[in-house]
Amino acid sequence: MEEKRIDEEQKELEIIVDGLTEKEAVEVMDILKRFIKAYQDSGEEQETFEWLEKQLKEELSDKTEKEIYAIKEEIVESIQEYDADIKDLTMEAEKGKTKERWFADRIGNAAKGVAVNAYGNYLNYINSELEYINCQTERMIMSAPNHINLDGFIAERHHVDSFNAKAVLHNSPLRATSRWWIEGPKGSHDIMIWNPNTYEVLEEYQVAYGKTPQITKNILRRDLMEGREYQTCLVPKGQVELVQEGIPEAKITDYIGGTDKVNISSSSLSVEDAREMQRKVQQENTIPRTDWNIYNTRELALGLGKYAGQVGIMTAVVTTGFDLAGRVINGEEMDSDEIVETALKAGVDAGVKAAVGGALTVVSERRILSILPLGTLPRTLAQIACVGVENVKILWKTAKGELTMSEALEQMGRTSTAMTAGLYCAGIGTLEGAAIFGFIPIIGPIIGGLVGGMIGYMAGNGIGEAIFNGAKKVAERGKEIVKKTYEGVKKFGNRIPSGINRTKIIRN
Repeated sequence: MEEKRIDEEQKELEIIVDGLTEKEAVEVMDILKRFIKAYQDSGEEQETFEWLEKQLKEELSDKTEKEIYAIKEEIVESIQEYDADIKDLTMEAEKGKTKERWFADRIGNAAKGVAVNAYGNYLNYINSELEYINCQTERMIMSAPNHINLDGFIAERHHVDSFNAKAVLHNSPLRATSRWWIEGPKGSHDIMIWNPNTYEVLEEYQVAYGKTPQITKNILRRDLMEGREYQTCLVPKGQVELVQEGIPEAKITDYIGGTDKVNISSSSLSVEDAREMQRKVQQENTIPRTDWNIYNTRELALGLGKYAGQVGIMTAVVTTGFDLAGRVINGEEMDSDEIVETALKAGVDAGVKAAVGGALTVVSERRILSILPLGTLPRTLAQIACVGVENVKILWKTAKGELTMSEALEQMGRTSTAMTAGLYCAGIGTLEGAAIFGFIPIIGPIIGGLVGGMIGYMAGNGIGEAIFNGAKKVAERGKEIVKKTYEGVKKFGNRIPSGINRTKIIRN
């Protein structure tokens, strides 16, 4: 009976990612092994990271020596910056400072010399992006067991934003918004178009974005099996006719609006464009032109620190990467790697983080992981690598009983806060930060768990299994926290008219 209960709890946390396969994970594992071996064999070159440059050159032979050197430097500098940040955050936390206040101080210091208005607009735009993605991730977690259609998440935001931008330009009162918080994830549609003046919902859409028309049809059929009724289905540009042929009972479109009721429409978006959107920042009518001062940018920075900590809890709950790492190992006896074991136990891990960062850079360049957006910067991948390794160290301590579940979640919150601060600081003064962050709360935990789980098993099967089991237990505790937040938001949302803006619900 006890085993059955545990199985049911783990099933509740199961999240299946469309497009993420064991075949891809095996390729990642092979590349990661080569980088770890290069680090292990480097001897005196370990601290100079010449081994990293040589391995990158071997893996990315189409790059020039200058390009390879720049990639290596970016990875190493990003890791050094992260390690300094997590060390400083840990020390300040021991003195009583919250991670939110540490975050605000960190980016405030980095923004010295930047005009207040430019800084405020930058923070406000990224606040909107990170808030939206966090809400989507809560939705994903609370509807588990479920599939993640990552291109669908990207597309959903694109259609909402492009519709609203056109509505502003045409002086229309109509607005599009995500509707998950009104009715909950089951049985609800993804997007609605409504009139804020009358609170009338005019149209609703269900988003299904597959790489091919067949995959899109499979997503829609799966939704039907899960009890979602067809209304209007939003699919990628170029797939409407083929999807419509396969599902004649549904209304298929590649944009929202453009009807008798709603004369404004969003811009169509292909799957390729959806991936490209990860690298670009939409500037048309999306950046509030507010007069900022030092006080309100400080308050906004504190709020962003809270979101950064929430990313850490999301990271703990999404165990998909660990699950996939375990399936890739699949009983294979892994030789205990002394260097990896030492990194997890003693914390001497800069080389291991560099190996993971290098491996993820190769994975990105070769487009091995379909969920990894095009053009992801090496410094971003290095920071994800750092979080992956740090979280595995935390889970190892938890498995040994050195940390409680609550302590583990707090520390995982710090690892994500340090990463978020580092990436924000790199983007201050530009809008690059928004493009950097668009995918991290959803994809980051999956990729970090995947490579982190692999690193755990490289330290020995016993350590890998202990980390895997620790991840499951911490995830159960983390989901309780997410559920309380989620239910509170949904309960509040149900008490007010459906036309109230999502941002107001989250912030009140």
